[in-house]
Amino acid sequence: MSTAIATPHATRSAAARQPAMSRLFLVCVVLAICIWGGNWPVMKFGSQFIPPLWFAASRFLSAALLSFAIAAVIGKLRLPTRQEWPVVIGVGVLQMGLFTALVTGALHFVMPGRASLIAYATSIWVVPGAALVLKHKLNGRQSLATVCSYVGIAVIVLPALLHADLHSMIGYLMLGAASLSWAMNILQIKLTPGVKLDFDLLPWQTLVAAVPLCVLATLVDGAPTFLADPHSWGVIAYTGPLATALTFLIVLQMTQRLSPVTVSVCMLGVPVVGLTLSSLIFGERLSTDLLLGMGLLCLGLLLPALPAMGWRRLAIKG
Repeated sequence: MSTAIATPHATRSAAARQPAMSRLFLVCVVLAICIWGGNWPVMKFGSQFIPPLWFAASRFLSAALLSFAIAAVIGKLRLPTRQEWPVVIGVGVLQMGLFTALVTGALHFVMPGRASLIAYATSIWVVPGAALVLKHKLNGRQSLATVCSYVGIAVIVLPALLHADLHSMIGYLMLGAASLSWAMNILQIKLTPGVKLDFDLLPWQTLVAAVPLCVLATLVDGAPTFLADPHSWGVIAYTGPLATALTFLIVLQMTQRLSPVTVSVCMLGVPVVGLTLSSLIFGERLSTDLLLGMGLLCLGLLLPALPAMGWRRLAIKG
């Protein structure tokens, strides 16, 4: 896939090729959103028989093994450079390991639909962070999308916090911390534009996430006895190779090619899918606040992608 548009002096032939590639990229983004949205009900199901730390560890260990094997076969296996290692560690620790461990643990306290909405509310942190750290200025449509996202998140989160018991509050705090962790990594990636987040780095990113999680899981939960349960293998197959090895590569490309605000708004599509599936699978009630919040999030999600603006313009780095 092509890199983000860097200057207004791109050749006419490159501009002519961009729309088709942008449509393909948009399809990949939608695919990633749907896979990650479906991952929330899968994680809720798996949390019934897989301990949280082992759940996160097995997800990234399976993704690491697969991505190392594929990289070796296609001749892409290499060590990261000195410039790349900070980003590899940032992605592995903040966006993969810490985020996943926190949300998996939170699913023991809250339902997956509302939980996914809180965890993916990275715009709460990214918008002010981009303004302060990156000096990023929003255009009109991004501003409107951000306002819709903020209001939608408030409509969903505030009623839950007002009626939360101690266990639920612990879960919501873990989800807020997970959201902050991912937002920090988005800003880190935007601050290191010289590093290209291609498949070459994915094996090392997943390994950085897997190793400390495996150590912690062994110390806290003991041996991975859950592997004796045949249901665990199906859950790991979805959350590891599909929802990690494939989807993280798409999302990391989004983080590098699009503005940080656009990325955080697009990611709100994940909890919309997750909440819809949660209501169908687990009977999570779609209350008025959830429906209203989902509507606002969907509006905020669609605004940046309207044809009048053009997806290509969103590819300009923030």
